[in-house]
Amino acid sequence: MTVFVSCAAAQSDSAIPPAALETVRRIAIQQGGRVKPLDSFARETLDRLSGSPRWKGQDPVETLLSILSEPDRWQEEPLLSVPFGPLREALGLGRRTARVSYSDLLSTKKLMRMLPPIVEKQQRSEKLTMLENETMDLFDRFVGFTNLIKQEFYLVPPASGSVWLPVQKAAGPSAAWGRFIAAVQSKDAAQMEESARSLSAALQAANPSAYPASWRLRLEVFYNRAQPFRIARLLYLAAALFLLLSALRASKGSAWIGTGLFLAALLIHAAGISLRVILGGRPPVSNFYETMLWLPFVAAVLALVFERIYRSGLFGFSAALLASVLLLLADHLPLDSSISPVVAVLRSNLWLTIHVLTVVGSYAPLSLGMVLAHLYGVFYLQNKQHPSLPQVGRFLYRAIQVGVVMLAAGIMLGAVWANASWGRYWGWDPKETWALITLLWFLALLHGRFAGWLQGPGLAVGTIAGFFLVLMTYYGVSFYLVGLHSYAGGNAKPVPPLLVAYFAAELAFIARFSWKVIH
Repeated sequence: MTVFVSCAAAQSDSAIPPAALETVRRIAIQQGGRVKPLDSFARETLDRLSGSPRWKGQDPVETLLSILSEPDRWQEEPLLSVPFGPLREALGLGRRTARVSYSDLLSTKKLMRMLPPIVEKQQRSEKLTMLENETMDLFDRFVGFTNLIKQEFYLVPPASGSVWLPVQKAAGPSAAWGRFIAAVQSKDAAQMEESARSLSAALQAANPSAYPASWRLRLEVFYNRAQPFRIARLLYLAAALFLLLSALRASKGSAWIGTGLFLAALLIHAAGISLRVILGGRPPVSNFYETMLWLPFVAAVLALVFERIYRSGLFGFSAALLASVLLLLADHLPLDSSISPVVAVLRSNLWLTIHVLTVVGSYAPLSLGMVLAHLYGVFYLQNKQHPSLPQVGRFLYRAIQVGVVMLAAGIMLGAVWANASWGRYWGWDPKETWALITLLWFLALLHGRFAGWLQGPGLAVGTIAGFFLVLMTYYGVSFYLVGLHSYAGGNAKPVPPLLVAYFAAELAFIARFSWKVIH
């Protein structure tokens, strides 16, 4: 409800009438190999240019129309994101200057002078440095803004074929587009509403059979506005707090509230994933962002199963805390959250789809185990004879068992797919290698626990350390090593400061925990 109230408030202060804004946001545009509403295009374009889908709290479509109607003003606006410190220095910007204007890049020409040697390295197939990669990313934003002010939009469905036409190359739509932009420039509310309706009608009339169904455009606009994963994130966090309170005070009321919030979060989480599947027409495996939605969903489902068996609340708390953190990271890390077409290698390939969903899903119980290991450590630091230690240790053992089975299954499914696609079961690709290392590590933990070589404290420390391997397999290989898998780019990127802080905090926790065990 809060989301829609805020949207309505934003529209009431808008320079564009709400009716015109609603009409225009549901106009279809082809971009990045997919037909989508202009609302999605505006959000994705602003996110690509500035690092945020909203500029100063304004409706993304209104910001887009403002750029189109007042390009000279926006060329002076510091809109283009420059997140890398050394690149800011190379451009003569301040260390804290996070964005630069289009006109500044044009006037100084420093960016253009940096490009030729980078292009030469690309032509020689040489690996680029981190600074060079960030320079090319900024140039990509520069080109994106150039296309924006040139109004190079593919809004017209073709009479034949699959590639849409630029709006300027179709007589009727081009005239309707020009009238609408002129109405926005004049700020005449009546003209904006009438010209928006005329533009929408002209574009659909160009080829009604090729134009997407109205319900699909409306559904995607609803998805953009509703932001289901943000709602789920807040509900998961509230559920974690109530379930923790229940565990600490043995409160049945808190347990019921926490469970209700957890189920509500899971339903909204599932609805969000389902909407992406419907809109994208494929499973949620297209990009890294979608895997960060899938992982906590699997963790939450597994927690329900475990809670059905053990009824302790600790699995629910662990899954709720994990899901809230992962959904927060998915929303704030520089990841592509667009509903993009699936890469060619994933199309019509059932084995690979099942393989990716299974492997990413296997990280869920291992991540649950990581949270339980921290719980074990906290209880142990409080009291070596804490009454909850045996129970938490048993739950940790069960979570690792499930994770190992799922990871082994995912690796085997990947081998089947690799043989069908490349004629070999195993090729020591970085993703394969690190997945195997992770599997062997947790197998060793299970074997040590079963043989009696590892007790609860050793299993907890081993699980926390093993999660570093999970992160390397899941995140590190995908962004820092070259491989055959679709997420692996091998392009040098800055290591997120948050990740460095996490490693430092974990090492400190392991050291403190180990010291307590020894003494």
